[in-house]
Amino acid sequence: MMVRAFSSSSSAVLMLWAGLLVLVFGGRMYTTDVLAEYEVAGSIVGQRSFLTVSGDYGWAVSGSGGRIFAPHGVGYSILLIPAALAGGVLGLDAGKLVTALLNVGFSLCLIGFWYSVATRRFGKVPPLRMLALAAGGMALVYGKMPYDVTAAAAAAMAALYCIDTGRTALAGVCMGLAVLIRADSLLLLPVFWRGPKDLKIFFAGLIPFLLLAAGANWYRFGSPFADGHAQDPAMAFAPFKGGIPGLFLSPGKGLLYYAPLCILALFHQKDWRLWSPFVLSLVLHGMLLDWTGGTGWGPRFLFTSLPFLLLPLARSGTGGRLFWIIAAIGLTVSLAGSLTDTNALEQSLGPDAFGEPGRQAVIWNYSSSPLFVSFRAVFSGLPDMFGITAAARTGIPSAVGAAAQMALSVLLGLVGLRLISRGRTRGERA
Repeated sequence: MMVRAFSSSSSAVLMLWAGLLVLVFGGRMYTTDVLAEYEVAGSIVGQRSFLTVSGDYGWAVSGSGGRIFAPHGVGYSILLIPAALAGGVLGLDAGKLVTALLNVGFSLCLIGFWYSVATRRFGKVPPLRMLALAAGGMALVYGKMPYDVTAAAAAAMAALYCIDTGRTALAGVCMGLAVLIRADSLLLLPVFWRGPKDLKIFFAGLIPFLLLAAGANWYRFGSPFADGHAQDPAMAFAPFKGGIPGLFLSPGKGLLYYAPLCILALFHQKDWRLWSPFVLSLVLHGMLLDWTGGTGWGPRFLFTSLPFLLLPLARSGTGGRLFWIIAAIGLTVSLAGSLTDTNALEQSLGPDAFGEPGRQAVIWNYSSSPLFVSFRAVFSGLPDMFGITAAARTGIPSAVGAAAQMALSVLLGLVGLRLISRGRTRGERA
């Protein structure tokens, strides 16, 4: 009975989260950096020279042989191969749509493993509490926008689930995938400390991915330790330039505004393995010249560490009434970001170059903050939904497209609520 009740709760969480993802689904890439990683995916299946990009999208740098490459980990491009294949057959718009759908899958994986880890550690975790944690950790916005951070966080959380269940070598494999996607996932390694013996097994799974990443770096830039980021002036080391307080407090990028539950989590953290990756990420990224993560929503560079930081809040009753008050604020913030094209909005507010006065205004001024402008945008135009965009292209009224998307979202939500009710009934019978 207990296993069945847990299964109902897990399914409920995934259904409810899928309903939210469907509600905000945009079906696009939102950033040229992802389009560059999509080009790399196409290069892997022979659509262009191996691992190269056109240089027309995102940030591209020169590498070996004068060729142009994207300075990102190759792991995400490998995951986008199905999108590149679809785009090669059906056109770029189809490739973008499949990219967004794949990111929905990565987001569901993140929430599923996150919930599984929480229930193993804390017993019964109410599904609605789990959804509040996920939305409060920016997972909804990044479930919509297909940056590589969602895939990296999902792989890392899968690694934690594996190590918690005694699958240490497989945990190393999952963590290796996270590092292949984003090199800064190495900052999450403290999460997996279990002692010297387990560490050897863990690294046996991780090392092949490190070698693959080193090989890709060598092929592109002539050194296993060069990934192209050194060519970006914005990535220069600039300690004590406001990055650390900015990641906490700036109205344009601060954790206090975009993920306030994380501030509460800091007061409930007792396991150094869960909070230390957040601190490492905060310090490392806060010492970069451009610590903002570009036009990504909020403190994007911190995203992969947030599910681990938030984990103790999954325990029922933790934080009391304050938890739900802050969770409601976090959900409202998340929906404001998810129902608007936040990247286009932020780019309209100021230039992309970090040193420009307009970019600094976006970061530090409330009037130019993407968060506060998003609230105004929600009430001043149509929401950014795939149904509305698709309807406009086919001549169907926008209301019809929006209604169809919302109907599917509500249907998934009702199924999720039904599963919660069924789980409670089985729990009472047990």
